[in-house]
Amino acid sequence: MKKLVSLCTAAVLCLTLLASCAPKPDGSSPSPSPDAEPVDLAAFAQSVQTSHPFASLEKADPADEELGAIMLENNYPGLKDMDLEQTEVYLPMISFSGGELALAQAKSAEDAAKVKEIFQARVDAKGTDGPGNYPEEVEMWQRSAQVVENGNYIMLVCHDDADAIVEEFNALFA
Repeated sequence: MKKLVSLCTAAVLCLTLLASCAPKPDGSSPSPSPDAEPVDLAAFAQSVQTSHPFASLEKADPADEELGAIMLENNYPGLKDMDLEQTEVYLPMISFSGGELALAQAKSAEDAAKVKEIFQARVDAKGTDGPGNYPEEVEMWQRSAQVVENGNYIMLVCHDDADAIVEEFNALFA
């Protein structure tokens, strides 16, 4: 009897181990482990801009009240008022260039969801024939813009190499 109980217990432990290693059914990326080293979003942004040239991007620094904070508020309403671990937003100086890169690390899952919502609102606004949106730009946003989340890290990228950039972002958390 003891052997049967031990065998059943071992089988349950093995199944539990296998189930915890299985991929998530919703296709979402795994969350970074809480003990993992924080990802340096500024370094990643520079690496992306070196590997995948963007046309004339300027960092929108929330500490720069004259330009950066205004650029953030105009393009990502509500983002500059959030208490985030890291924020790296690079906007084009020429509106019809189409490329853009925004990265954030939130302090909580709730804040990450809000950042993702703000980033998606940007994609939705740029992907429509609204005021100030050029047809080529709208087409690029519809074709190439992606919002990706890994735990509390969120990225918006609009670039012809968006798929490769998303892979590089996801690799930071693998």
